[in-house]
Amino acid sequence: MAVTPRDVLVELSWGARTELRVALHTTEGLPHGRPATFYEFEDDDIQALLTLDEDFARADLSDAVLPRAVRQHISEEMALLTDGQFLRLRMRLLSGPQDAVRPAALPLEQIRVPKADRADAAGVWQKWVEHGYLATGVPKTALREHPRISLVREVLPRRTMPSAVVDGLSDVVVVANAASVQGDITTRPGMTRRVAGPGPWTYGSGDRDRIVAVLDGSRFRTRPVGTASADAAAIHRDLAGGPLAFYFGGHHVDGGLVVAREPGSRTAHWLDGDLLAAWLVDEMVPLAVLMACDSASPAPDDEGRHEASLAERLALAGVPYVVAVDGKIRDGQAGTFADGFFAALVEGADVDLAVLEGARALEGTDVHPVFFTSRVGAPLRLGTPAPRGTASMSSVAHRVPTGVVDRLDERFRVCLKAEFCLHEGAFTAVLADPSGDNLADLLNRTEQDLWRTRAERKEPLDGERLLWCAYESRRNLPGLTAESLRSALTPAYVPGRPMGLVVRRPASLPAGLDWTGHVRELRRLLPGLHGVVLQVHGGSVRETRHTARRIAWELGADEYLVRALEHPDTSDPGLFGASLAEALKAIGVTLPTGLPDACAVVGYLNDTDEPWGDVGAEAGVLRAVRAGQPDIGDELLRAHAVGRSDPARWASLWATEGDDAATRAWLRSAHRAGRLPLPEAFRGVALTPAMVDTVVLGLLHIGLHTHDAFHTWLEEQQPSDAVTAAAKVAARGEEPVVRAQDLASPEQAVALDRAGLLSAPDFTELDPRGQRLGSWTLLMRLPLTASRMAWVLDRSPARRSLVGLGGGPAGRVPDYDLQDELHDLRRALRPSLLTPPEGAWS
Repeated sequence: MAVTPRDVLVELSWGARTELRVALHTTEGLPHGRPATFYEFEDDDIQALLTLDEDFARADLSDAVLPRAVRQHISEEMALLTDGQFLRLRMRLLSGPQDAVRPAALPLEQIRVPKADRADAAGVWQKWVEHGYLATGVPKTALREHPRISLVREVLPRRTMPSAVVDGLSDVVVVANAASVQGDITTRPGMTRRVAGPGPWTYGSGDRDRIVAVLDGSRFRTRPVGTASADAAAIHRDLAGGPLAFYFGGHHVDGGLVVAREPGSRTAHWLDGDLLAAWLVDEMVPLAVLMACDSASPAPDDEGRHEASLAERLALAGVPYVVAVDGKIRDGQAGTFADGFFAALVEGADVDLAVLEGARALEGTDVHPVFFTSRVGAPLRLGTPAPRGTASMSSVAHRVPTGVVDRLDERFRVCLKAEFCLHEGAFTAVLADPSGDNLADLLNRTEQDLWRTRAERKEPLDGERLLWCAYESRRNLPGLTAESLRSALTPAYVPGRPMGLVVRRPASLPAGLDWTGHVRELRRLLPGLHGVVLQVHGGSVRETRHTARRIAWELGADEYLVRALEHPDTSDPGLFGASLAEALKAIGVTLPTGLPDACAVVGYLNDTDEPWGDVGAEAGVLRAVRAGQPDIGDELLRAHAVGRSDPARWASLWATEGDDAATRAWLRSAHRAGRLPLPEAFRGVALTPAMVDTVVLGLLHIGLHTHDAFHTWLEEQQPSDAVTAAAKVAARGEEPVVRAQDLASPEQAVALDRAGLLSAPDFTELDPRGQRLGSWTLLMRLPLTASRMAWVLDRSPARRSLVGLGGGPAGRVPDYDLQDELHDLRRALRPSLLTPPEGAWS
């Protein structure tokens, strides 16, 4: 495993027009304790610093940027390096409008330091500390060539990408090559440049093949831009969806890249660097690698000041990592650099250390790579992307009527990614989420996947991808202004861009506000706001749901969402009694002390006449215990399934209603104990239709559709038509079990899913043309994978509009048949959520 580098942070700025200010900081960005130093230059000397043609200029630059206090600190850090460890010299470059020259224009890579790869006993580093550049008897080398030092140029960006993007939301490396284009181009008003064809100084054409070979089988994928010279439209299209990295090989002129004028053409065209920066930032691309001549070299403007280089401009715009070159790169050198650079990234190296590895290909030449970062003080890692089709948090939730407090209905399970990212028109939703995970990151990942799927299908991408932002509502919303709201959303907020907003609301805050008015105000202050999700978090399950339900009621909503919790599998046996007592105390129920486990509790209940009340009351206690202590609750349910006397055993089965996984666990425990329940065991107890469906589907799911108990439930209790149809599908006993016609209705599709009969083939294969209503229900219910995204993108514009992915039907004459079809599809996407009859939920 790579050893973390030792960081040294030096801040450079101009105190006055010709006075360079150097300040040493801790790795946390705080003053180091040593005073800042100032180095006064003459105007002519400053210009000499930019070329370093004279030895005195190299001495001035080295000693000005690395004064004695900084040299002392570097020497101390070098002495602490272990085997395989590097020193990371972070130069934080602060620019002002009156600067004589931009600090980033200084050739920092050419500063001279001792060649020794650590502070050795010979004292060469100490001589350098005392005498600086003029130290005698100290072999020196440029920073860019030192084997143990990485030079990082830090800038303060106008926008900052979320950490999750930099950590790796994607695994795609877009590779663009335009080395063979030629001809006259117009760069800025009145400026025409001639681009020569391929020659000895141009970028070689083998880079794409080398990158593909290096990344083959690794954690990254390559996406070449076309088969020949890349044009601007193709680059823009392939950046859609936010790849992990953008690699360009070709020419750089006047702060922009030279690309093909049109697909398949070799006629040159200028791509403005500011436009490229906007594309990269809008699509949240963490890494840009520009193997183009002088792409890291600043150029003087009309007044003699140096403009920011293309690399610096990308970093200032907010691209986290930018690798570019200073000098003219020869044919083949860039490909060799890319080989070493990406090979190091594959092995998990930090980006700056990967640059060092790639730079070995350029040793002894006049060209060298330059590394900029806008991640001020942050780790420089390009994290391992999550496996495709997965996310860091569960996306399972349930739609719940506003009138219901403590129950779920498995018929109305949804995928949060589909619920919020495939939505027709503007919407407002309330989510009870005790976990409090970063929902905006999950939704941005999904929006990127949708955009990427469209790009891979070569769809025209109009407009901009929707961006989700999070707003921490730690207090009440009144008093919000456009400035305060946008400031709270910075750096993610971009005026005018389509956006969604996750308002994170602690469950402990009172819900009694004019939420309708506040949401209306949010939409007024944030033009382009699409979805608003009020994420209630941070409390117990019951507290979170209560607050979310109250907010939904204040909004006048008929429903709210509850995110499913992932229950732990086991608990500490030694803590069972205390944990159960704590859970029971919270609901005003007690048990005798000294009951060591769930079996003992069940034994006590069997020997005592209704200590928790009737069957309904006992089910309520079990349900409450499970909500407060999921592991303890699950133990009690399994023990009840095996040992509780009938008909009271129905209480524990009833307590699993709304959680199919818990029902299946109860049925498995009972089956292993030889106590699989029959309806007659529960005489005198009202068997609700919802629980009858749940039991039949649970028996189907665990493979007991041939058991006598299953047939008894099916024949005597008469489950719903959809469940009965699912039982008939299971009885076929053939592969594949499910056919396209079985997805005709939303209810039957849901029943097949709950019965575990949809494992293969997927509904996208059974119904490739999207003609079955049940397929659209499953789209919103099942995980939103890439294949399901592609399936919905294959639909007509009118159907795509139902999930916010295309324009609706156009034309002067209304198509009533189409309108009827779209009405049915809308109902399939969001089945009616009626408040159940009294007693069905409690």
